[in-house]
Amino acid sequence: MNKKQIEDLQNRTRADMGTLWDPSELMKPRLPIIFDEVANKDAFNTPVTLHSYMTRCNAPEGITVSATTSDHSFISTNGLYVEDIPIKFPDTDYRIPKIIWDNFGDLLVQQMELEKSINPNIDSQYVYLTIQQDMVSAQKTQRRDGIHLDGFQKPTIMPQLIQHQISVTNALPTVFYAAAASKNTISLSKKELFCALSQDCQNAPTYQPPLYHMHLLNAYCPHQPAVAQTDQFRTFVRFSISSLPFMGSDNTRNPLFDYEWTPERKEAFYKKITKPEFL
Repeated sequence: MNKKQIEDLQNRTRADMGTLWDPSELMKPRLPIIFDEVANKDAFNTPVTLHSYMTRCNAPEGITVSATTSDHSFISTNGLYVEDIPIKFPDTDYRIPKIIWDNFGDLLVQQMELEKSINPNIDSQYVYLTIQQDMVSAQKTQRRDGIHLDGFQKPTIMPQLIQHQISVTNALPTVFYAAAASKNTISLSKKELFCALSQDCQNAPTYQPPLYHMHLLNAYCPHQPAVAQTDQFRTFVRFSISSLPFMGSDNTRNPLFDYEWTPERKEAFYKKITKPEFL
């Protein structure tokens, strides 16, 4: 792809901001939008520990930082790991466990300022944070293998804004495919959709964002993790923004919010937002 082709596909993603999710849009290829380079790379290149402190700024207004009894559980032998931990609910401030802020506060401020500048709906949405630090072995991937889409948008759910994510890494940049779905995917299950996308991406041009740069993708951007050629340390950070709650059982809990996503409440919630024709 030449520069003009890349920019056209990035501009299509930019135009999606604030629009309703439409599965037929998967038939048009897109690429992630590239934003600023991270201001502080220290935490990306060094495993976070219980006693590390790499943030250089104070928490501005609208961000609550507090130590929690769970802070120690966010640290593994390879560094920090939280998976889709909610850091903002609709009409709340941001609430950040102290160990996360102490090491990624600079990045969080950059992301929040960026999100506010491009997303007029942020106050009424959920924000989730994933940070994973690992040594990635040669011929392995850090994240789940296989071509997929981020988000959990479904044609059965009542109209909702397109979900998006802002990601950044210091190594092994994600592989994106400038691929269009070969058929309307509205009737496909998640597994069937990912299988179909894998076929459609086989001969599609690929694109990898520059290291240390925040990049925005949405639920129309197929991608997969890069395979390491040598053993290396990788820090991956992802902010996910959604009008609906992620209720995954694997989500890291944030003690700074009072919420309970039991199987019964999840079932009742999804029944409430499902289109009548799918009930």
